[in-house]
Amino acid sequence: MEQAASTKFVTIGNGLTASRLVLLPVIVGGIATHHGWLAVGGMVAAVVTDLLDGRVSRRLRQASAFGATLDSTIDFVLIYSLFMAFYASGRLATYQFIILYVSMLSNLLLQLGSMGNGNADGVVRTVTGKITGALQYTYLLFLVVCEVLDKSKMLEMVNLAMFSLVAVTIALSTVRFVIRLKDMVKPRASDS
Repeated sequence: MEQAASTKFVTIGNGLTASRLVLLPVIVGGIATHHGWLAVGGMVAAVVTDLLDGRVSRRLRQASAFGATLDSTIDFVLIYSLFMAFYASGRLATYQFIILYVSMLSNLLLQLGSMGNGNADGVVRTVTGKITGALQYTYLLFLVVCEVLDKSKMLEMVNLAMFSLVAVTIALSTVRFVIRLKDMVKPRASDS
C-alpha cells in the first residue's frame, strides 16, 4: 500500500528558519541595552540563516510550501519587531516608524485579504514586496551595524539615503498591494 506524500515540518531548513525567532530577543536585547556587538552578532547569525535555509532545503530535497511560508512569516516578524525596537529605543524618528508601519499594515492586509478570498497557497508575493523586504532587511542590518560605529555626518547621510530608498519602495509596494488586494476581492463573472 502506497503512502500519500506528506510535508515534513521538522527539517534542517525549517530549523534554520525558526532559529531567527530564537535570535530575535538577542538582537532586541542588544539594541535595548546598548550592547551593540550582541545585536550585530545576532543579526549576522539571522542573515546567515536566512541565506542558508532555502538552499539547504532545496539541496536536501526538503523544500515545501510550508517552509516558504514559514520563512516569509518569520522574516516579517523579525523585520517589524526590530523596527519597533529601534523606534522604542529612540533610534528611529516617528515619521520613519510611521512609514515602516504603513508597510507592515499593507503587507498584513494583503495577506488577510488573500486568505479571506480563499487563497490557501500561503503567502502572497509581489515583485515590489520582495524588493521592499530585501531593502528593509538591508536597512536593518545597517542600523544594527551603526550600533557599534561612532556617529558621523557620513553615517547620517547614508542612513537618510537608505531610508529614502526604503520609503520609495514602500510607497510603490503599498500601491501594488492595494491593486492586488482590489483584484482579489473583485467578484468573478461566475459569481454574479
